[in-house]
Amino acid sequence: MSAPQGRSLLGAFAAMILVGISWGANVPVTKVMLQYYDLMPMAAVRTAIGATILAVMLVAIEGVSALRIDVGLGRFLLLGLMMASFFAIYAFGIYYSNPITAAAIQVAGPLVSAVTVRALTGQRFDPGFGIALALTLLGGAILAASSLVGRGPITFGGGELIVLGSNALWTLYALKAQAWFDRASQLHRTYVASVSAFLWMTAAALPFLALGWAHSPFGVTDAWVWTQLIVVAAMSSGIGGYAWNIGASRLGVAIASLWVNLVPFFAVLWAMAYGFMPNAYQIAGGLVALGGVVYMQWRKLAATRTA
Repeated sequence: MSAPQGRSLLGAFAAMILVGISWGANVPVTKVMLQYYDLMPMAAVRTAIGATILAVMLVAIEGVSALRIDVGLGRFLLLGLMMASFFAIYAFGIYYSNPITAAAIQVAGPLVSAVTVRALTGQRFDPGFGIALALTLLGGAILAASSLVGRGPITFGGGELIVLGSNALWTLYALKAQAWFDRASQLHRTYVASVSAFLWMTAAALPFLALGWAHSPFGVTDAWVWTQLIVVAAMSSGIGGYAWNIGASRLGVAIASLWVNLVPFFAVLWAMAYGFMPNAYQIAGGLVALGGVVYMQWRKLAATRTA
């Protein structure tokens, strides 16, 4: 491996670790924020913050001219629709989830991504996919059992499946973000999608506000609540999305999706900081599902070495 290739991979690995940290915070903080904000207005504010952070970064690194959007109206709108749909569906799932359980079931995210990539591109499943899928389903059953036979607070709300399924939308966005641009930087691609997502989220939130189905987010006056919303929006919707595009461009979407296994680990740590403590079912279910993905990764690595 040449030195430039080595530096490129190290940069990709560092980017995916940043994704794990920033997206991991997204799970518990979103759960807490939904106690103060209604879903659609909150999602619109978050995308606005993320797009603003990306625009500032883009101007600082590439200059004001980089703010120009020339990907074409159709692709611009579709990129934003995919990203906005992911944000809204993800937050909806979190609302009906236990943060620890939602984090644990996210270890199966790479399997959803693999199925999505297979459906869209025809790329064959990685070696060991069948066993990984079986272990993931077993892990999910253990997580679900925590609310059926366990005692204490309900730990499986059903929204976890929505959170897991939202990975398909993100994978679709990731594939198109790499295919629909010519020589644009990863930062510019993320910025373009975020601006479009903000327009879509705002268009979706305004009817809710006008009809009285949601409250204005600006009615929340707690400075600490706003600080958490702004910081997590900047991390997950802004910097995290940029870091993901870096990793996906250098490693490929399928391999980068495997690195998303870092997200549940950091999500549990963030959730514990917010007072959500894991129980035996959540730990066991998460480890069983993670074992399946690790097995698939090991088979893939073994196949690569013998090729």
